[in-house]
Amino acid sequence: MKLFLIPLICIAALVVSCHKSGSDNPSYYIRASVDGTAMSFSAKTLAGKFTNAGTTTLSITGAVSSSKNLGTIQLYILNVPGGKPIVAGTYSETDRTDFSMWGLYYPDSTNHVYQGGQLNNPANPFKITITSIDNTAVKGSFSGDYYFNTGTTIPGPEKKTFTNGEFYVKF
Repeated sequence: MKLFLIPLICIAALVVSCHKSGSDNPSYYIRASVDGTAMSFSAKTLAGKFTNAGTTTLSITGAVSSSKNLGTIQLYILNVPGGKPIVAGTYSETDRTDFSMWGLYYPDSTNHVYQGGQLNNPANPFKITITSIDNTAVKGSFSGDYYFNTGTTIPGPEKKTFTNGEFYVKF
């Protein structure tokens, strides 16, 4: 249960700490294939980097449409347990030595959520690769399986596979 509470706490902190509205600028994007279907989450794109009680969180968020809050994706990297800075590099759910990371996907309802990054030995691990990051934007890629969040520590067997994920999002 504890693993599923971490994302909710960080989402609440992100909402409270972010003052910028998301961008609908077409030069910024989040896109991926979800179960083989190409999707764009380029509405309401927003990156945030904030520190709370010594923990730094990088968040990357986008939506399918700016008119609804549905079809959203969220990517997170936290510098726990290592406390190291979040820099260009690859972050994977299979390597939790210095960082923890996860993703959330709401395909059509806030009650139906898929989560990546929380399993110990997944067949298709969730990964985020940052190719560049500075004070204005973050760019990179992501892939892996997101499992249906059953509300317990055991994810449901239903999953969504993300491939060819890429992002370029403004802070």
